Amino acid sequence: MPTPKTDRSHWTIKKFTSHDELRTHGIKEWQKVSGARRRQAAWELVRDYLIDVKGKQPAELRLQRTVTSVQRARR
Repeated sequence: MPTPKTDRSHWTIKKFTSHDELRTHGIKEWQKVSGARRRQAAWELVRDYLIDVKGKQPAELRLQRTVTSVQRARR
């Protein structure tokens, strides 16, 4: 079953005359948003890449760890 695409209809399009102008605008825009929102955006990019390009299943993207030992807690 294909994964639904992220809604990006709220994005705006802007035209720049130079790479420096584009870079400056990008820096200013990222500085406006919170750290939590930056991490969320970065995770969306990673998730979209792994699912759409690499063909991974969404369940494979969660943290996976192998348990190597189990100990009883001391009281």
